[in-house]
Amino acid sequence: LLGPFYYSFLLLMGMGHAAEFPKRWNVWPALLFCLSQLLFADSRSLRSLQGLNGDFIDCETTSCAQYDKWEKATFDNSSEVCGALQGAALAEFASVAPAQCREFSTLAGVRWPDCRKSYCQMYANLAGNLSHMGSNIYYGGDTCRPLLNFNQTLCESDYRDAEGFCDCFCPTMHLLNAGTSGCEEKIIAFLLLGRRGMELNSNWPLNDYCARFLCDYFAILGEPDPAYPIEGIPATCKRIELPWKVYNCVALASRHPYNPKPWADPVPIDNMLECTDGTQHLVDIQHVDTWGACDPHNGRFRCPQNYPIMCKDARGCSGDYCCKQTAEECEGGERVPSVMLDLELSEWLGRPTPSMIAKYATTTTLDRFEAFEAFARLATTTYVPSAALAIADEMNFVVMMVGVGGAVLVCFSCYGMGFINVKIVRKVLMGPARVLSIYHSDPVSVFVPTGNLPRDKNREAPLPPMKTKAELEEERRDTEACASLQDAWTAAAFRGFRHLVRFAGQPEPPEAGRLRSAVATVKSRGLQDRNNNAGIVESAEKWLGILQAEMLLLNVTEEARPDLRWTAQTRNTQAPLTDAPWHATTMGRVAEGEVRKEGWRHIEELKSAIQEAGQHEISEVILYQARQLLTELIARTPELPADRCVLDPEGEGIKLLPKGQNRAVWQLSGDAYTYDSTAYTAGNIGEDSPPREMLGDVNTDESRPVCAEWARSARCKAGRNCPWRHVRPKAGDTIRECIIFDDD
Repeated sequence: LLGPFYYSFLLLMGMGHAAEFPKRWNVWPALLFCLSQLLFADSRSLRSLQGLNGDFIDCETTSCAQYDKWEKATFDNSSEVCGALQGAALAEFASVAPAQCREFSTLAGVRWPDCRKSYCQMYANLAGNLSHMGSNIYYGGDTCRPLLNFNQTLCESDYRDAEGFCDCFCPTMHLLNAGTSGCEEKIIAFLLLGRRGMELNSNWPLNDYCARFLCDYFAILGEPDPAYPIEGIPATCKRIELPWKVYNCVALASRHPYNPKPWADPVPIDNMLECTDGTQHLVDIQHVDTWGACDPHNGRFRCPQNYPIMCKDARGCSGDYCCKQTAEECEGGERVPSVMLDLELSEWLGRPTPSMIAKYATTTTLDRFEAFEAFARLATTTYVPSAALAIADEMNFVVMMVGVGGAVLVCFSCYGMGFINVKIVRKVLMGPARVLSIYHSDPVSVFVPTGNLPRDKNREAPLPPMKTKAELEEERRDTEACASLQDAWTAAAFRGFRHLVRFAGQPEPPEAGRLRSAVATVKSRGLQDRNNNAGIVESAEKWLGILQAEMLLLNVTEEARPDLRWTAQTRNTQAPLTDAPWHATTMGRVAEGEVRKEGWRHIEELKSAIQEAGQHEISEVILYQARQLLTELIARTPELPADRCVLDPEGEGIKLLPKGQNRAVWQLSGDAYTYDSTAYTAGNIGEDSPPREMLGDVNTDESRPVCAEWARSARCKAGRNCPWRHVRPKAGDTIRECIIFDDD
């Protein structure tokens, strides 16, 4: 309405000097805009939310959404409209947000200022479009129903998921490494839509491969005490309770049907733990060690029904979640789902968040009636009356008068411009002046080259030949092979570089197959020297070597461990007939020798596996346990094979030859020599034995009996003078009483 007055004023004041208008009068549009906003503000603009109403936020509707009751649309294309609106909203936000977050994260201490506004505007547009013409009829049925529970004012001030995305994820978006397989788009879709409802999750699911990248990201942000902390992680990331244990997080995010808090439904069996990999194990509550049954199975997932409460601390019980009978027993409180993964937050349904409850909780000593009166005086989420409503009755007359006055002023302005500025316009825009200005602005007349232009041989050279379709396809495959190698190595590195397997018989981790295939592809295509592929291939082969060495050592150790029960026994076979001679017969000795030979084969394989593992940087714990077992097996063997033993070159007792090498004596001269039983080759008589580092140790201390008094009470009256070992007896150990003779 004020526009005609403003532009008429400009025309009368300028009088042909149109070029000076922006310089002199550019402040007036801003002033007029502010005035119009004060007079004619939208009467439906909401005040900031400042109060609660019982168990709900004080809004015009109970759920703080546009309507409390919604009805499904009966149109045939209702589901298609719902899906199309979701895709459009996601594409609009996801095409801008990650790039903006990464760009601002490169600036120290600067965050994307429009993140929360854009985040809430996406949901506001989606909720508005799902409503049919602004009514309580909505498209999409149960799939899109959760998206209608939205309040933009609450989102910009109190929604915890908006805070988590913009104050945690956005500033650290550069730490999300999702590879080149499209996982980043799936992760963004899951965080924005897939976790908003069960039906929505079926449209925007997250598979276990992409979930691994998301959970690696959560581990960086949410681990309370990381071994290698990263600077710049916002404090908000710790408050939103991200599941930072990778395997547990992958199971939460990728399991179908989607359930962000499976621990709320305990296993319906007493003393039965469910692990992350889906296995279940009985727990003996009288033995604390049995609670670690889920350690080799990626940790606890659900508690037994007689210990139904899972605590929040992920390291509270031997590095895992605790299972308690009541929530009061949990030191840090009961475990709750992260606000970034939960299906339903309280503020989406009009209920206050914990921070709002704490903010508006009554902390005075008023009685109930006084507190009610004080609470009733709080500002509510009502609409602000505008000045337009106050003068609604006179508005028609005011509009008519302003319109007529503006039209008259425009006519007078045009009349003045037509007669006063006609000569100025004619001189500038018409006649010879126009032709002369065109001539002077002609680039051919203004920029005329002089002299001979220098020649550029590179520009005159022929263009390189175009690449064929086959060559382009080969380049694409090379690029894809390099990208696959980088992704496979990143996934393997996230798993670690030691202790890659936990128990014997464990299948090879999936990262190993991907990495082995990627390395083979790069080598077959001859791409080892491209970019940094050489270093990656070298590291990958080292990682695969450590994995194979650990798996071999664990399997061989587990196969040889039962030999502890019978190695120390002098008789390991039974006579075929009762009361018949056996061990003194030739057949008995042959049978006994076969048993000893099989046991010694296990010792040889274990020693060979230990030597192989020593060439790789495997877990020190696994290597130590294998060496300890080898020492005990050798010490408990009553008779070492004569053809496998030689004297220590440095005179420190007996040593064992490497696997495959045997010692023999030349019958004619009695001289000793060695031979290779696998290659059927023999050494020369009188040659030195193999180097000392290749020989195995023989320790007889482990074969001594265990002190009976120590085994009973963990004490011995003889102390260090006792000839027997003071250790806990193991399978195959002999136990002897401690006898001390007086010097007399």
